[in-house]
Amino acid sequence: MPWYFSLTASVIVILIGVYKKLNIGLIMLLGALTLGLLSGLPFTTMTKVFFNGFLNNITVMLVVSIILLGVLGNILKETGALEEAVKNLQNLVADIRLISVAMPALIGMLTVPGGAILSAPLCAEAGSKLNLPPHRQAAINIWFRHVLYFMLPLFPSLILASQISGVPISHFVLINLPLTMIGMISGFYLLFRGYKSSKNSSNFSWFRLWNLTRSILPLIFIMLLVVIFELYFPLAIAAGVILALLNYLPAENILATVIKRFKTLIIPGIKLPVALVIIGIMVYKEMLEETAVLIDMTNLVLGLSIPVLVLIIFIPFLVGMLTGDNSASVAVIFPMFIPLLPVGSALAFSAYTAYLYVSSTAGHIISPAHPCFALTKEYFKEEIRGLVIPLLPLLLIVMITGLGITLLLSCF
Repeated sequence: MPWYFSLTASVIVILIGVYKKLNIGLIMLLGALTLGLLSGLPFTTMTKVFFNGFLNNITVMLVVSIILLGVLGNILKETGALEEAVKNLQNLVADIRLISVAMPALIGMLTVPGGAILSAPLCAEAGSKLNLPPHRQAAINIWFRHVLYFMLPLFPSLILASQISGVPISHFVLINLPLTMIGMISGFYLLFRGYKSSKNSSNFSWFRLWNLTRSILPLIFIMLLVVIFELYFPLAIAAGVILALLNYLPAENILATVIKRFKTLIIPGIKLPVALVIIGIMVYKEMLEETAVLIDMTNLVLGLSIPVLVLIIFIPFLVGMLTGDNSASVAVIFPMFIPLLPVGSALAFSAYTAYLYVSSTAGHIISPAHPCFALTKEYFKEEIRGLVIPLLPLLLIVMITGLGITLLLSCF
């Protein structure tokens, strides 16, 4: 069967699974099986592909990292660190607009699927004090939760993008940092435009500032280890987990409390369905390579003489929007596009790869299939149009900024 039929069929299987809300890992395994069967691969070859997808070094690293991130999020929530961060933030910041921005951003750092529902009530409370309409409150919740994901090293799809492309996570962070900052500034201006600042009763003290820093210290520690010291990612997260586990310990019975926390916080935080997501994605990647579909698709695209930059602007955005899951989008897009990217300097390659990720993430943010989008829509009782219209200009600003950065860095 021609490669384009087998590839299209596998993508359709994935999309159907996404809209049926099945586990993404299971969907990707079914997509891989569909691709292999329709490509005519022998049973022994398919078995080998599945085995390699399950047990290669990248899969193991990603599974360990994602499981540890789930454990970290559970510890921060159950020890009261997240609640402490929110409380101290409200006491420290006078401008309610800044509180509306900080709440979803702070909770978004936990990278919990569908976590926008946690920050939605906080955004609604702050927004009501500013007399913001519900669609603005909803857009604020979505945008400031996800704008950091363009460069947040804790975001699973960025970890995946780094492993598939071979570009260090620190490169993604540094290249996408400017567009993230511009996205935050633009979001603040456009989403609060026309609404005057309302002051909250703040009570600044260095003690409260230390309490805020302490509550998110494990997250800061991980990012420093990854971005500055480029420590192996699972080790960095493990260090953050240990720090979170030892945070907020009582003055007495420290050892007994640590043992209790291990049983009640670490073990419940292990989410095996999330591990299946990574395994399914990596098996699908292996199947794409084994069937040589990527080579055929690359040759077709090169034959059409379409500029690569045009392709990476539109195709990843569309796939991200259709799947509503950035990890699935990255798993499909990156193996297809990496061979097409310029192979000049390492900096140029990193810039194109980072923009490939930006495009996919932008489509993911605005997708109706995206859990955060759907949950926010339901919470604020808004129509899809009401959320999309305020977000589109922001996505356009981010993508244009990213394009400029890519073109600039490709000159070196």
